[in-house]
Amino acid sequence: MLGVLFVGVFCAILFAYACTEFLLVHLDLRRRVMEGKSGLPMLLAVNVASLAAVWITSATLVEASGQNFHLQAALISVGAQMVWLIHSLRFYRRDHLRVRFEN
Repeated sequence: MLGVLFVGVFCAILFAYACTEFLLVHLDLRRRVMEGKSGLPMLLAVNVASLAAVWITSATLVEASGQNFHLQAALISVGAQMVWLIHSLRFYRRDHLRVRFEN
């Protein structure tokens, strides 16, 4: 049981990373931040969309398994997405300030 939980956490983190990176690349958000064309709301929207995808997937898997781990799945989804939200915010802070000082 504990091993399944660890594997679930690991898979949730990987899936959150994949969703977030896909949306960042698809929307070309890194280039937009570097050029000063896009801001924090778009970055937060990408992370919320990725969280929704991870949470819906985890809720579907929990429901399909017949177990009653909905709260744990939601907490794991939020925790996994927080890792990538913090990473994205550090990128935004570093590169957004660089653009402001260069101009």
